[in-house]
Amino acid sequence: MNEDLVANSLGLCHENQENLGNTFKVNLNLLPMPNRTELFKEVATGGRWAPTSCKPRDHVAIIIPYRDRQEHLDILLQNLHPFLQSQKCQYQIFVVEQAHPEPFNTGYAKNVGFVEASALFNFTCYIFQDVDKIPMNNSLLYRCPPDRVFHFASAEDRFHYRLPHVNYTGGVIGVTSDTFKKINGFPNHLIRWGGDDDDLFQRSVSQNVPIQHANKHLGMYRVLNHTRLPGSENKEGYPMVVFASQLYKHYGPWDSGLITLNYTRLATEYRQTHTWIKYNVDQKSMMKTAWRGIMDTKYDKAIHGTYWAINYERAYKIFPKIKEEMEKKASASARISLKKIKQHRKVRPKSANSRRHKMYIKGF
Repeated sequence: MNEDLVANSLGLCHENQENLGNTFKVNLNLLPMPNRTELFKEVATGGRWAPTSCKPRDHVAIIIPYRDRQEHLDILLQNLHPFLQSQKCQYQIFVVEQAHPEPFNTGYAKNVGFVEASALFNFTCYIFQDVDKIPMNNSLLYRCPPDRVFHFASAEDRFHYRLPHVNYTGGVIGVTSDTFKKINGFPNHLIRWGGDDDDLFQRSVSQNVPIQHANKHLGMYRVLNHTRLPGSENKEGYPMVVFASQLYKHYGPWDSGLITLNYTRLATEYRQTHTWIKYNVDQKSMMKTAWRGIMDTKYDKAIHGTYWAINYERAYKIFPKIKEEMEKKASASARISLKKIKQHRKVRPKSANSRRHKMYIKGF
């Protein structure tokens, strides 16, 4: 009997969160190599695994954007493989690395991972996993609900196991292929760390794609400690996300994302624990065309290099609807601030010194 007939004769894997229990335990200490080798003995080359006792319901691609974090990657993989296997989940893990010397671009790496994984197989679920986020509860099923963005890491330990703000979608998210294409993936233009998950939120809102957060008891994650190097943060990340909220509302997220990727694949290796993909991108050329060319380069001595910022004069000419929206918001904000100042002055109690001062003036 061939493998296809065997697979077809098996029943569907039973998907029940409550039955998983404590079959997975987080280990934040890096295991010795013999132990890790034993841990991965059933994993096929390329970081692939499928249950043999039942037919899996989903075929999941795990995409990990990566640069210079080998210990974190090793710890994540030694936890992620048993975590997924305990759920009888058919999966393949992709580690996507951007070549030096260009500054790291997380959103771009995630988009590349999606394209490269899709070229190998039409996965039912694509999960974008930060290298320093370790799931703590294997009852959190790594599956993708249709027609929405699912946020797995809803309760990170660094945020005291709650969302830092209602729009937070960082750490680990999952989408189907159709949903990811609908929002045009992650932004390409946010070079260095920060902002890609906030931009994804704005993309989802603009395309009426719901965002669902995992139950906080299920979505618990440990975050591995690391020091962020000087110059690794995106200085203009917040202004760009604010601008994006209006841009996507009126013009859509189509100038920066999946459909504007232009990279060179340098290597693909099928390693024991993962499929490793290395690529290169000319970010200077990419940034000159992002958002129809409204970005300018700036130099910062503190980070010993350049970063990109919005040229608002050019932006408002190209996207006039945003100018109108921003002016309305600025005017409304100014009115609210003035109202608060007047209310504060009206209710502020007069001090004894103030009363004495007025009496003193009257005496003259």
